[in-house]
Amino acid sequence: MKKLYIVSLACLLVGVGIGYFLGFSYERKVLFNKLDELHPIRESNSAYKFIDPLLAYVIPSADHNTRLLSIKDKIEKLIDSEKNNGLMKASVFLSDLNRGRWIGVNENEQYNPASTLKVVIMVVYLKDAESNPSILNKNLVYTEELSSILKSNQFNSESELKVEKSYSVDYLINKMIIDSDNGAELLLLDNINNNSLKYIYSALNIKNPEDFPDNFLISPRTYSLFVRIIYSSTYLSKDMSEKAMEILSKTTFKEGIVAGVPEGTVVAHKFGQFLSTTNTADGVELHDCGIIYYPDYPYLLCVMTKGNSLDELKNVIKGISKITYENY
Repeated sequence: MKKLYIVSLACLLVGVGIGYFLGFSYERKVLFNKLDELHPIRESNSAYKFIDPLLAYVIPSADHNTRLLSIKDKIEKLIDSEKNNGLMKASVFLSDLNRGRWIGVNENEQYNPASTLKVVIMVVYLKDAESNPSILNKNLVYTEELSSILKSNQFNSESELKVEKSYSVDYLINKMIIDSDNGAELLLLDNINNNSLKYIYSALNIKNPEDFPDNFLISPRTYSLFVRIIYSSTYLSKDMSEKAMEILSKTTFKEGIVAGVPEGTVVAHKFGQFLSTTNTADGVELHDCGIIYYPDYPYLLCVMTKGNSLDELKNVIKGISKITYENY
């Protein structure tokens, strides 16, 4: 009996060893395949000779993370169900900022970025202010010409800026981001350092909107780079990155991502709304992208949507945000 027990135990140990070896071999293969997908995004036109500044890393999706895959499955089901209510399409990019893993749902689908690009304008000014702090105190005059340009598009919301009144760049940045004021955006764009504006797109290897004035599109996965370089302080200094995220945390739009998380949760984000002026049958677009400061586990969520009504799209973004927070 004792001999039979020893033989059985030995067979069990051999079986466990073989199983472990096969499992380890599989995991090792998966790991190395994933490592091949890892690659850095560096400043493509850096002027430095001895360094190669890192902006972000392209990381493989979470194909084997059951927690994130469960969230993805729930989001896909929500999107499918909302297509009966006028949703044309929706795309999601979700990144776990502590672990670096991410999931996406139609994450490479492209949309008109609308006001989400105001974040880029802010970053350009803050970058220039690192070498010339007086830029933020410079006063700019809101002109009748800029007011007329804004009013020429019936879908533009009115600006709170007053014609012939001057405003500091710092005030305009806050107004542009927090209240999404289009007048502040136009005034800042009218005085921006175009070389610096071109540089950020070039550095991130993202096409420049100036080259596609009537048809610039971007995906939530690509847009997330602008948010990531601020959060990680890989483009701006630590102080300027902190300033940018603080401004984004004051955004007054609360009907998208913010509506899906518990009251009091800090969310640093920017929304964008687009309605075609040439063909209203094309529908309306609504996007919301930013950092959700989940306790000890912050994550990046970028949702871009297109449908028949803004109310429907707000509900979709809220629903996706709620699913993410509750299952994160």
